[in-house]
Amino acid sequence: MTMQLKIATWNMAYWSHKKHDVEAWNYYLNDLGCDILLFQESRPNSAVLDKDGLVWNEIGGSRDWGSGIYSPKYEIQGFPLETAFVGSVTAAEIEVKPELKIIVVSLYGLMETLLNTSYAIPNLHRILSDLTGILEGGATKHRIVIGGDLNASLQIDKNQPTGNSHKAFFNRLKEFGLVNCFDNYFQDFVQTHRHGRSNKPWQNDYFFVSKKLEGNLTNCEVIDTSEVRSFSDHNPVVIELDV
Repeated sequence: MTMQLKIATWNMAYWSHKKHDVEAWNYYLNDLGCDILLFQESRPNSAVLDKDGLVWNEIGGSRDWGSGIYSPKYEIQGFPLETAFVGSVTAAEIEVKPELKIIVVSLYGLMETLLNTSYAIPNLHRILSDLTGILEGGATKHRIVIGGDLNASLQIDKNQPTGNSHKAFFNRLKEFGLVNCFDNYFQDFVQTHRHGRSNKPWQNDYFFVSKKLEGNLTNCEVIDTSEVRSFSDHNPVVIELDV
């Protein structure tokens, strides 16, 4: 017997929307009705979340926020990952059925400055290299869900005079056998980020699943409401899988 599994990812912009933190978490937990929640640029609010359903890492330094995974429904276990990007990437294993444990990765494209220009792509490649054991391991590669704010988009390549650095990263994801969930439901970019200094409808937020899970995918949507716009400059993305 199959069942529907709803998974969401959301950059909650804690650092710029702290006053809405409890409201945002209550919205994320209750209004979206998802089984598994991925979050970036956020801190888990102890007044709202049960620590037993949580895996979270702080970036540290001047950033007292990070990335995490929460499930109000399923048992969740942190998945071991050796990386220099603690807080930018968090992985967990979740048993959704006795015969199916999925590996969920909450990913944030941490920016760095090179020659006076900010980039996420170099760090995304490094994080992807750190995930290679999971992405290629025979026991793991067919049951992966990755979601998050990548700070990356093919839209950026279109605005650059030369180079396709973002395309190279997305191609690398494809070579690892990952499917962009948006490709099954949208023909073009879908705005997930409202940038204060740009009117362009940027898509920074994504879901990817192992090729073997693509047949289980039944929906992918971006949530855009007045509440969402007051809580964060990003939109939640929700996918549904029949498992």
